[in-house]
Amino acid sequence: MTLPALSAFLLAAIAASAPISASASGTVPALTRQSIKLIAYDRSGKVLKLPEFLSFIGRADRSPAAGQQLSGIFMAPADDPAASSRPVLEQKGDLMTLTWEKLPRASLSLPWPVADDGFSTVWADKDGAGFSDGDAVFLNEEIAVTQYRRFRESLRKHTSDGTPFYKPGAKMRKAADLAQSLMSRAHAEKDSVARARAFDAALTAVSAAWQKMLFEHGRQAALAAKSKGSLRFGLVIDESIFQRLDHYQRIVKEIKRTGANWVRLVFRSNPDDFVYENARSFIEYDAIVAELRGHDLRIMATVLDTGQWPRNMTPQIYAQRTKNLALHYKEQIRSWEVGNELNGDWLGGASASMTCDQVYHIYSAGAAKIKELDPSLETVATLYWWDGTAPDTEHSLFGWLKRYSRQGFGHDLDVLSLSLQPDDNPVGLAFETIFERVQAELPDKSLMLGSLGYVDKDKLQGYWWFRPDDVPAAREDLLVFAATASCAMPHSLCGGFWWQTLEQMIPGQSRTTSLYRTYAKTLEQLGR
Repeated sequence: MTLPALSAFLLAAIAASAPISASASGTVPALTRQSIKLIAYDRSGKVLKLPEFLSFIGRADRSPAAGQQLSGIFMAPADDPAASSRPVLEQKGDLMTLTWEKLPRASLSLPWPVADDGFSTVWADKDGAGFSDGDAVFLNEEIAVTQYRRFRESLRKHTSDGTPFYKPGAKMRKAADLAQSLMSRAHAEKDSVARARAFDAALTAVSAAWQKMLFEHGRQAALAAKSKGSLRFGLVIDESIFQRLDHYQRIVKEIKRTGANWVRLVFRSNPDDFVYENARSFIEYDAIVAELRGHDLRIMATVLDTGQWPRNMTPQIYAQRTKNLALHYKEQIRSWEVGNELNGDWLGGASASMTCDQVYHIYSAGAAKIKELDPSLETVATLYWWDGTAPDTEHSLFGWLKRYSRQGFGHDLDVLSLSLQPDDNPVGLAFETIFERVQAELPDKSLMLGSLGYVDKDKLQGYWWFRPDDVPAAREDLLVFAATASCAMPHSLCGGFWWQTLEQMIPGQSRTTSLYRTYAKTLEQLGR
């Protein structure tokens, strides 16, 4: 079974490859095709064939047997995403084969269900050397070994380079000892089925220890912050507020009660006055802004939500909209999210979306306009994490960031925020790696967790987290972990802006939810 469109679940990136020598004519010789064998076991110890493998690592709402569309596999040199190459995953005899071209050695990344924890984006990289032609990759083992090595590297970094230095607690030390013990036990197993199961158990322990470390260090960092006001913990007021204007004062009061100090205020598309030229377009927002400021809540205003970009948007139109909004609020709003999920493939409409170049030029016009009006105004841009499931390298977070940072993306930017939606794009063990790689690309920028969410309605459609059958509990677990762990990231302003605040935290006229109360308790424990 050949899958030419490739799997939305596999990504390969270059790892420690030797330089390629040019021939006497000055040309670089073409690399031969590389193939590796993949051996993966399910929880019962069964060797998975391709359809079963795709089901094992796949979304809850997609079945390979039903003709699942597979896309988004890519291989890319770490320093050149434009040179990406797609692998092919197919079943050959009893084994799965992954084939790619152009790159001599590659590491493998894919969504992977970690038992008793949830889906993560994980890596396997042959101890950092990368895989090459003919390798046989026992996925359960390679994933656990790679993630354990990365966890140990992370622990050393946090205890020696963190601000403040991380001081492991008793629970974390116990979790780390368990991970080490289970890894040793797995390496000692000789039977292939028992070995796979042992590495699965070790991976669960590694995930738990890593999360515990980030959680503990995040809390330590938040409590030790010299200025509590420098940390951002916020919720979101989106355009659905217009359906509840009679109760906006209560909503603002409830947001304040959580301990939040920021609010993302999303300006609606407003088709009757898209660029906000008329004073009447501001009437409702003026009242909301005044109420927020009256409760000492700082505002990050979103110029336009990612899903509202019209197909006929131009840099000139966007700059005018941005200018009119920023001028109207002058000293009232000092932070502007000029671009929201800029690397998405839906801006301008899913059926005929804009090119990445179009989006970048439109964003750039808005960011430049803010700095032209007042260089002290803060600009924020949000990028969407989906590098295991993106349709192509161009739209992936790191592919997009590497390309446009070289074209000046960071020039008019103060804060880079990340959007994590784990039900669509697994995070888990990749949490720290995502922040680290973004920071490496733009080392002089502040980072924050700018957008977080899990499942639109009540039924899981994508990848599960915490427990596949309990969406509310998974939301709470995710929010507690991510909002806290974000404070452990370097140059981080923290974060945790839960996107569906009005729907999932403050849904009714006179009630709040368990998720709301969990968020408030989390902020209390972080010193809010």
